[in-house]
Formats: sequence, C-alpha cells, structure tokens
Amino acid sequence: MNMYLKRLFFIVFFVGGTCAYSQTDSLTAETFDFEAPLTDTLQIATSSADSIHSIAPKTPDIIRISDAFLYTLSSPIRWQKNDLATLGVALGGTMLLSLADKPMNEFMFRDQGAFANKLGNFGYHNGKPYASVIVAGGFYATGWIINDEWTKETAAILTSAYATSGVLQSAMKKIVGRARPTEGLGNYSFRPFKNDPGFSSFPSGHSQIAFVTAIVLAERVDQTWLKGIFYTTAAVTMASRMYANAHWLSDVAFGGILAYFCTKTVIKRFDQTKYENPWEKFKKKNINWNFSLSGNGVGLIGTF
Repeated sequence: MNMYLKRLFFIVFFVGGTCAYSQTDSLTAETFDFEAPLTDTLQIATSSADSIHSIAPKTPDIIRISDAFLYTLSSPIRWQKNDLATLGVALGGTMLLSLADKPMNEFMFRDQGAFANKLGNFGYHNGKPYASVIVAGGFYATGWIINDEWTKETAAILTSAYATSGVLQSAMKKIVGRARPTEGLGNYSFRPFKNDPGFSSFPSGHSQIAFVTAIVLAERVDQTWLKGIFYTTAAVTMASRMYANAHWLSDVAFGGILAYFCTKTVIKRFDQTKYENPWEKFKKKNINWNFSLSGNGVGLIGTF
C-alpha cells in the first residue's frame, strides 16, 4: 500500500473526525509534513512473532474485540497483590488530588477568553461519544477501503477500549453520584444512584474517551511528535471540562486513569489473541459414538 496514502488517511480521520463538530480550525491536515522518508512512519515494526505466525490464520476482529472486552472487565478476578497495590495507589492519589479540586476550579473558571473558548469547544467535542464513533468507524472504513490490516486492527482496539472503559465509567457515575461544580454543593457532596446529570461528575466521561483515543493512537505509532499531539488533545479535553465548570480536577484525572488501565489491558489482550483464537476451546468437539455388544450387556462409548 502507498505509504503516503496511509499517512494521509490516518491524519484525516483522526484530526478531521474529532474536529468535525468543533469550530476550531487550528488543527488541520495541512499542518503535517507528508514528505517523510518512504519508511512507513505509522506502521508498528513487524515483530518476530508476526513473522513466525505469518502463515497462520488471523483471529477475526469481532472475536478479538469481544474477547478483549470481556477479558478486561473480568480482570479483577485475576489480580495479584501488585495489582491491588496499584489500585490502592490510584484511588489514594485521586483522593489526595481532590484537595486541589476547589483551587483548580477557581483558577480554570476565572479567566474566559476567545482562544480559550475555542480550545474548550474542541476539547468538549473530542470527548463526546460521537467522536469515538467517528474515530473508530473512520479507521475501520479506511482499512476496509484500502485493505490494510494495521488500520482495521487500530479500529478494533479502539472499539474494545472505548466499550470497556465506557461501561465502567457509566457504572461508576451512578454508584458514586458525585455533585458537579455547577451544583454549588462542593467537591465532597455525593448522592449515589441519583438519576440526575448534576450528580454524575465522577469520573469524567470526556476524559475517558479522549484518553482512550490518545493512548491507542500513541501506542500504534513510533514518532514522538505524533504521540505528543495525541496526548495534547486529551489534555485539552481534560482542561476543557474544568474550564466549563462541569468537572473537578479529580474527576478528569480519574477518567484518564480509567482509560489508561482499560486500554493497556485491551492492547495486551489483542497481542495475545492475534493468531490464537481464545474461543476455540469452547467450540463443540465432534464425538463419535460406538455401540458394543457383549455377554454382559450393551455399551455406549463416545470418543473425541
């Protein structure tokens, strides 16, 4: 496949897709240099494992997506002591960070300007669910049109990571029931299971979606400057939610943490199942039944 064409589709679907609903025009495809060496800068280097399995059939994407989704959600049953320690650090760090919620809220909401409003508008749209559909769908459509496995696999990883972290984020919003800054009740006001958008602050769904996008795309490329762009867009989304007075600092931080662990788990699982269908063992095996007749009676023997 033409290397320049692949790069072009990558930039168009990422930047164009996530900015489709935003009024900012500061991030456009024209800002990128397409006169790079012929080496495919967006393709991850082929691993020795890929070489070994080059003749093996690749596991269908739908199976890998579903498997990674279930595998990630069920991860707690496989946690070891170090995993529990990591969870404790994440929760403890978030609680500690909550001490800065009010000062950060006052700082972010203090100065409003035209440029900041444009960034806020971009960040808002970059973290909406339709942005995840545009990005994942755009990658898959592109991969299908140009028949490129790397692009389609990127779409599959994005889909599974969005779904996994999205389910957990939505559940936590209901369970925690934290008041948004707009409620004026402070950052330690909670009403669990209250069906009210004003009490669905923790964690930030915008941050979760934006960081899934950034982490997956950053993992799929080698260029540091591209990784920087991806994480910058996620950081803008994080800041935009505080700027809009919709979330506390600890809300957006934990949204990013949730996205990180879910996405890393999905990526790891995708690596494991690329050439090994994890559901093969659940397929029904053919059983051959044989009747035997003897003086002691009739026997039925099944072999598989």
